[in-house]
Amino acid sequence: MSLITRYINKEVLVSAFAVSMVLLLIISSSRFAHYLSKAVTGELEAQAVLIIIVNLLPAYLSTLLPLGGFLGVLLTLGRLSVDNELTVLFANGVSQRQLVKVVLVPLSLLALLVAILSLWLAPETSRNVEEILYEQSHTAEFDNVVAGRFQGNIERQIIYAETMSEDRQQLLNVFVFNRPDPASAPVLIKATSARQVFDEEYQTRYLLLKEGSRTEGQPGQLDYTVTRFEDLAVRLYTQELQINITRGFTLPTLILLGSDQADHRAQLYWRISLPLMTLIVSFVAIALGQVNPRKGRFARLLPAILVYLVYLSALTSLRDDMARAVDNADLKIWLLHTTFLLLGLLLVFGRELTMRRAGGGTPNALT
Repeated sequence: MSLITRYINKEVLVSAFAVSMVLLLIISSSRFAHYLSKAVTGELEAQAVLIIIVNLLPAYLSTLLPLGGFLGVLLTLGRLSVDNELTVLFANGVSQRQLVKVVLVPLSLLALLVAILSLWLAPETSRNVEEILYEQSHTAEFDNVVAGRFQGNIERQIIYAETMSEDRQQLLNVFVFNRPDPASAPVLIKATSARQVFDEEYQTRYLLLKEGSRTEGQPGQLDYTVTRFEDLAVRLYTQELQINITRGFTLPTLILLGSDQADHRAQLYWRISLPLMTLIVSFVAIALGQVNPRKGRFARLLPAILVYLVYLSALTSLRDDMARAVDNADLKIWLLHTTFLLLGLLLVFGRELTMRRAGGGTPNALT
């Protein structure tokens, strides 16, 4: 039996991690393209993109591993069924209960990994991502300027430079759009060159422009002013960086345990639910993974995935309800887990119990 246990455990874990890595590659590639586009437009530094993606991986894995484990069991038992290996096992005295115990060993390890990720590592790395994005959003426009591109925020300041000096200390043929506040008229500035200066007294950075013109006025109106200058200083919009991230998914689990805020409680229940879900759906996978060899290993794959999606969608919806402080949302989450646990147990052991009550002995799970 120990040889069989190691064999099935290996197959389940290999399949689970293979599926999870494929899903992780798809999702991380999409997010990488998203953040890379922000780097191209100057909203992020290029070196920050890879750091962000690496820090997002634990959060992605904590949600993908339950699905990976679910599909891993389905694919493993489906292959064993088609190859008639399960039939041989049952014929040699291996019961359904023993099969469940064998499969639960790798799924328990997977649930432990999901718990570590969701309760500890994912919140830490998610906070790192938020801090990086916060820092990038408060970086001066000059720091991320790329020659030949309009960069900045249309609501406050946009900078364009045709070229940049080799030491990146001076911009050449510069265009600046500046709006001090939403109620004031926008200002357009053109200059032959510009460089960044720092005022020690006021602790503020400025863009010092040389030889250009300043145009102020509302678009579409003739009431505007044009001023020519030799030197003009424009304040770069920066703020003293103060990290103050309090969103639920970035907070340590110990802080969530003592919080009465609806968003924090919803996040806590979500983190606890992920490892629970990993174990609960394993019963459904064990039942639906045992197929008739004549029907093929993927015969029950679609209905199994539909069951998983219903479970996940309901759990996500209840988490959102809990974040909105909907009454009894926490009780509904536990009821959802209990319902799917009973469904899984019924699918695995229901027919066996029915046959025993009828006096027919232990049924073959594949017929």
